[in-house]
Amino acid sequence: MDDRVEVIQRILTCSGSLFQNLNPTRNQAWLNVDLTMPQLKTLMCTAQREGATSGQIARGLGIGLSTLTGIVDRLAEQNLVTRREDLEDRRITRVLPTPRGRQLVDDLLEYRKEVISTLLSRLDADQLRCVDTAFSYLVDAANDMTNERHPEEALV
Repeated sequence: MDDRVEVIQRILTCSGSLFQNLNPTRNQAWLNVDLTMPQLKTLMCTAQREGATSGQIARGLGIGLSTLTGIVDRLAEQNLVTRREDLEDRRITRVLPTPRGRQLVDDLLEYRKEVISTLLSRLDADQLRCVDTAFSYLVDAANDMTNERHPEEALV
């Protein structure tokens, strides 16, 4: 096995171990979510891309528009998202999180930040700089992958 493959395998093993060790600390915010996985993914995507069209959300999740319509209907029934006509083009409908939906997403993301902050606080300054550099590389690589797959959505 070449060195890059071995290093990638070690990183995958470490990331699996990391998530396994963090998993038992899940808090009530995640345990109390009463949504299906597709609904949760849709809500998260809607909150991240506030005002996205149904088509943009469906493409982002890799699902069909008709499937997304049903998911958004169920989220709207729970007062987690709302639909609104685009102000410039009334043919376009945008999906936005309601204050309740936004709060749910914020609570879930806040928990993640708290856990990661606690984990990072255990590292010394040199280790933190190393993690910072590694994550910068990962973000750059992820951005490159996104731009290769969806060049029309690349941030300029």
